[in-house]
This record gives sequence, C-alpha cells and structure tokens, in this order.
Amino acid sequence: MRIIFIIGPSFSGKSIYIKENFPDAKIVKISTFNKVVEAAYTNEEIEELAKNAQFYCAEALKNTIRSCKEDDIVILEHQLLKRQSREYYLSQVKEATDTPVECILMDPDEKMIEQMLDFEHTFIRLHQYEKSKLELPSEEEGFASVTAAHPVFNKDAFKR
Repeated sequence: MRIIFIIGPSFSGKSIYIKENFPDAKIVKISTFNKVVEAAYTNEEIEELAKNAQFYCAEALKNTIRSCKEDDIVILEHQLLKRQSREYYLSQVKEATDTPVECILMDPDEKMIEQMLDFEHTFIRLHQYEKSKLELPSEEEGFASVTAAHPVFNKDAFKR
C-alpha cells in the first residue's frame, strides 16, 4: 500500500494532479471530515456532537486505510496548511498502518495560477492568503518523504 498526503493552497492543482498522476487511487477528501465536525458545532449539543463527529471521522479514515489492499494507493487531499492539522491526520493514519506516509506539496508557478484563474481576484487572493499561511511540511512531522510538485496546467485545467 502507498499512502500520500497531497497538500497545498486552494487552486494549487491538487485535484488535477491526482487525476493525472493517480487515476486509480482511493481519495480521502479531508475537507469532508472537517465539514462534518463543523456542522456538529452548529447544533445545541455542541460539545458532545463535535467529539462524536471527530471520533467517527477519524474511525472512517482508519477503516478506509485498513480496508486497502497491498497494491492500493490512498491519497489524502486537503490544504493542510498547518503542521498541527497534518499531525492530527498523520497520527490517525499511523494508528491504522505502519506503511510509510509520503507528502507531496503542490507548488505551481504563481503567474500561471493568475492566468489559469483568468484574473479572478477573489480566487487569486484566497490562493495567495493560504500560501502565506502555509507551514512547510517536513520529514520531522513523521512523513517518510516530502516532495514539492511544480505542476503545469493548460488553460482549461481550472474550468468547473
């Protein structure tokens, strides 16, 4: 089994990179887990629901990994800008397997991002803001390797 965190700011090309390089991988979108926990916080029984949501999301992640076969590739996709967030999900993965975990940091050319987003200033600012908040991942966090990917996309790449 191969486990890879693919991280980077919004609009850095994570999803496109995954489609092009890992078309058969099992994708775990961390944002889905985060949305479940955030939704629990809006309920009257906030604290208990949030704890339960976080527990069940962590269990879902671990069960996904435990159900994988030896030749499967599991991709965890999210911005994961902060080391603390990465360490939480990395610890959950390590509870499920002793498979080394790789990290790929998406680092596209900023001018290309501006061109791809057709100068949509809101999206460009979001990308730049998140990039400014990024704490660079390192092997000291527990990754077996950390690699920077410098993707090049065509004009249609970011069309939705």
